[in-house]
Amino acid sequence: MRRHLLLIITFAILLPALAVLLVSGFGLIQHEWAMESVARSYVQDMAENVASRLSLSDSRRWSGELTSIEIRRIRVFTWGPSLPGWVAVVGSDGRVLFTSPGAGDLQAIWRLNIPVGRAVEIKDEEGNLYTVAVNPVSGGDRFVIAAVAWDQLLGPLVRVGRLWPILILLMGVGILLALWALWRWLIMPLKDLVGEIETLNWGRDLPALTDPVAVSEIGSLREVLHRLARTAVERTLLRNRYVNDIVRVQEGEKSRIAMELHDGPIQNITAMIQQIRLSGMARDDAGMREHLSVAEETAQVVVRELREMCDELSPPWIDLGLEQMMAELANRLARHYNISITMDVDDKAELGREKLLSLFRIFQEGVSNAVRHGGATEMKAEIFRRDDSVVFEFRDNGTGFEPDLNFETLRVEGHRGLANMLERMILVGGRLEIESGPGKGALVRCVLPAGAEGPAL
Repeated sequence: MRRHLLLIITFAILLPALAVLLVSGFGLIQHEWAMESVARSYVQDMAENVASRLSLSDSRRWSGELTSIEIRRIRVFTWGPSLPGWVAVVGSDGRVLFTSPGAGDLQAIWRLNIPVGRAVEIKDEEGNLYTVAVNPVSGGDRFVIAAVAWDQLLGPLVRVGRLWPILILLMGVGILLALWALWRWLIMPLKDLVGEIETLNWGRDLPALTDPVAVSEIGSLREVLHRLARTAVERTLLRNRYVNDIVRVQEGEKSRIAMELHDGPIQNITAMIQQIRLSGMARDDAGMREHLSVAEETAQVVVRELREMCDELSPPWIDLGLEQMMAELANRLARHYNISITMDVDDKAELGREKLLSLFRIFQEGVSNAVRHGGATEMKAEIFRRDDSVVFEFRDNGTGFEPDLNFETLRVEGHRGLANMLERMILVGGRLEIESGPGKGALVRCVLPAGAEGPAL
């Protein structure tokens, strides 16, 4: 049923309109019949009434119009209020014996074929409708003709009756125009929009922004749909960039590790192998011991470099707790970046391993950004307990910047460091706050829920 909802709505509008037209047409016909019956009954009664009064009057010869005394004696037109219509009395030879006032229209509507004893409708040359009745007077030598004009007897009803077909026609035309407009500007644009949505590749395609034919509501719906589709496309592009960033970082990290292995441990191992070979070629024990000593020192350097690389990839200090981990990290970063770092850790602060690792990486990224982008030479870091949260703050004396922590904006504009910091805080259920400005340095604040447990990374 819902699939044919638009068709149902159309018929729901059309069928009542047709019913109204049919009922109106039937009412118009009934109205015409009612007016015709009233007019016929009126003139028939008037003709019979006059004929009966004339039958009771004195028998005399009629010639011309009666005098007022004679009319009063017959008492044809003197009872009650004045009534519409007129009456004429004619002889059997067609001679008019007398007429009431207003009977001048007799010549315009008189027909020789008018039946006697019942009322009929006759139009004059101007199209005016009359109802005429002819009734004989007893004796058969005279006839009473009664007539009434519809405009005179049923003036308002006639005017309404004449306007009624025009009103019905106008209403029918208006209904058809309304249905056409509904179909043209609402139903068809809505069907087009539904078809466009069904074939829309969400996240890749954009629907048409406007429809010049549709009503404004459909246009607004299209604008909203276009905005949502554009957001989906932007999210798809952002996700692709994010995946590409991850792949690029992974590949870059692999390249860095490969380069570190090639330039460090591999070269030292190669040198160690060479020393071992030389020791085998030595002609005395002193030379062999010297080469083996050099090879041992080289092996120790290789082991130290490999351990540093392992510590960089998976720091073992996390297992020592928050205070020892951050102190060790601050010392290493200070040596690596040649920056002064002071670290103050509250012994009441407790965090799980995943949260500790997030703070570890965020602090690494924060120090790197402060030195490389802000030219910082000093940094103060502090970790403390506040209500049910653990707060980690570090402030530098760099040049500062205008912070914007919109994740999508950071990714699109290439600020991967801040984006990674923000993402790590979101993953462990915390929040990241940055206060900075040009020439004011930067304050980074990480607020995490306290406790040893946390969501896994």
